[in-house]
Amino acid sequence: MISGLSSSLPECLRLKRLVQIGIVVADRDQTTRLLTFLFGIGPFRFVEWPDRKESKYYYRGVEEHIRLKQAFVQLGDVEVEFIQPLEGRNAYQDFLDQTGGGIHHILFEVSDIDPVLHELEKSGVTVLQSGTGIRPGTRWALLDTRELLGFLVELRHRPGQSDGSSIP
Repeated sequence: MISGLSSSLPECLRLKRLVQIGIVVADRDQTTRLLTFLFGIGPFRFVEWPDRKESKYYYRGVEEHIRLKQAFVQLGDVEVEFIQPLEGRNAYQDFLDQTGGGIHHILFEVSDIDPVLHELEKSGVTVLQSGTGIRPGTRWALLDTRELLGFLVELRHRPGQSDGSSIP
């Protein structure tokens, strides 16, 4: 059991809405072409991140420059994100180097990210990387849970009444 974790979890830690599965790939374009050809999956939304100057990215608490190619596709209630790292120090490139790619994280929506991160920190769960999202006003944090769970958990906060799915 993780230190500080009890059977009565604070309400903010009860994650209820799985939003996304993130998959790291060596070649976003080839992966999406093959998924469309082999399985009819699509259409994809393609993004290069960061897509605007005000986007922020932190790796292990230090602000860094990063570039990614991403593709998003909605499959039922879950969005699948394909991530190809291009530049900078980041957990996606680390994962690609260590494993050759594959399922990297699952993402949950939270109504207020700061209390969740604070509660998790009490139990020794830290933030591996974080930043502002491609969706205006969103913030996200990738938790360092791979050794604990065997995979990473990402949390995303979106403001107001946004459904979190619209990409400008």
